[in-house]
Amino acid sequence: MKRLPSWYRNDGLTVNLLFLVSVVTFGTWFPLAYNIVALNGPQLVVVTWIRSVGCSRISNTSSIFTDVNETHSQWQLWCSEFIAESGDEVGEMLAENHTLNAVWALTSALFSLGGLISALTSGPLIHRYGLKISILINAAILVGGTGVCCLSPVAHSFEMLIVGRIIVGFAVGSGCVLTPMYTAELTPVALRGALGTLPTTMFVLGMIAATVMGLPFVLGNSWGWPILLTLHLLPVGLMCVVLPFCPESPRHLFLRRGEKVAAEQALVWLRGTTDVQEELAVIQEEAEKDSTRDRVSIVGLLRSPFLRSTLWLAAVPMTALHFSGYSCLSFYSTAIFSAAGLTRLNSIYASLGLWCIFLLVNLVSLTLVDRSGRRILLLISHAGTLIGLCFLVLTMALTRHQGYEWTKYGSVASIFFFIVSHGVALFSVPWILGAELFTQEARAAAMTLISVVCWVTELMATLIFPLIIAAAQEYTFIIFIGFVALTGLFTYWKVPETKGKTIKQIQDLLRPPNCK
Repeated sequence: MKRLPSWYRNDGLTVNLLFLVSVVTFGTWFPLAYNIVALNGPQLVVVTWIRSVGCSRISNTSSIFTDVNETHSQWQLWCSEFIAESGDEVGEMLAENHTLNAVWALTSALFSLGGLISALTSGPLIHRYGLKISILINAAILVGGTGVCCLSPVAHSFEMLIVGRIIVGFAVGSGCVLTPMYTAELTPVALRGALGTLPTTMFVLGMIAATVMGLPFVLGNSWGWPILLTLHLLPVGLMCVVLPFCPESPRHLFLRRGEKVAAEQALVWLRGTTDVQEELAVIQEEAEKDSTRDRVSIVGLLRSPFLRSTLWLAAVPMTALHFSGYSCLSFYSTAIFSAAGLTRLNSIYASLGLWCIFLLVNLVSLTLVDRSGRRILLLISHAGTLIGLCFLVLTMALTRHQGYEWTKYGSVASIFFFIVSHGVALFSVPWILGAELFTQEARAAAMTLISVVCWVTELMATLIFPLIIAAAQEYTFIIFIGFVALTGLFTYWKVPETKGKTIKQIQDLLRPPNCK
């Protein structure tokens, strides 16, 4: 085979490589983000539906109440016409009915529980079936979970919606483990940072799509929201059609299956040239080293002082990703903008503008991450996020307690500044670090644990946030300020620069001199 022209290759970036990575990230990270944001716009519609389900149950079981006053109070809580005193109708409804608030919090947050479960099961799945087949298996599970969600209005059961969200979370959550590993193993070192941020770009596109489709005059209404929950299957279907015709990771073929010829063929397809012997030799060298070492389990990783210390370097930035307040903004941005003083419709438009800005920032980070480096971008991101949160607390407090009108625009500006700062690095770099810091035999266990950290922190943030904000209001964000400050200090003192380094160079950098 002749070497393909330079316009096709571009220093390792070929059409085949870009196409494969794009399709996989579109079919995994797009649905992940879409489902996080999907209930954000139609929150009032969904909460009203949950309230109607509760009302019908109160009406059907009212005969079991022996206390007339109790029956009346329950009916007032679930069935009476709700009239909001302010523009934040859903906020008042949830504050009045604590059970309804808890059901809504579970509906939103238990999506992350599914992601947590998938993080714990992805390792064995990868070991048995490989990365490509594992991605396709989870796509099938996603279809089933989506069906359960869409049938919940027909069954008049919010429990089905919650269970369906857990199944969907399980399916799309696997993308947090599988896609970064697959992308890292397909991509040459020079492009690892740039293509490593492509999943997060697809993630933001999913947010934008869900926000647009969730507008009241599109699908964010009483008849359209079940349909809204199905549209993420379009990119999944595209991926399922294309992926069977694409190769498995060359590193997985060589290191796990011992299929050298298949690995070489995969590299030729990905690189657009038969000149892959040098890269194949690097993989073979790693295979020879791995022949004397067993695959590291999760327990083994936690028992090793070196691997455990390396895990901290990836886990702490991942904690900052969600405990910065970003997760709460993703799940509840419309409610937060409403609390800042915007009308419901304007809050949805503000959310849409927010994710569009986030997309632009993420595209810029594609070029910055391999030019400026991971560590410096993380520090910049921490500083900007901290400033944005501080101003958000100040402006929201002035709006609520002093009655200033102009400060609500300051709150909106603070949220936009926060999301720009967060998108510079905190959103994407933690996933890149997780795939870069570990060798092949430890990478699956490490990415599993990092994903567990991701989903646990997201679950905690999204489950507790609606409960705390009902009491603490804008001062809830002080908690996030504290976490951002602590993780920023850790990044400054501990996290190394991995830009442009091979796995061996990174390992030499991390390992103490007396252990090299």
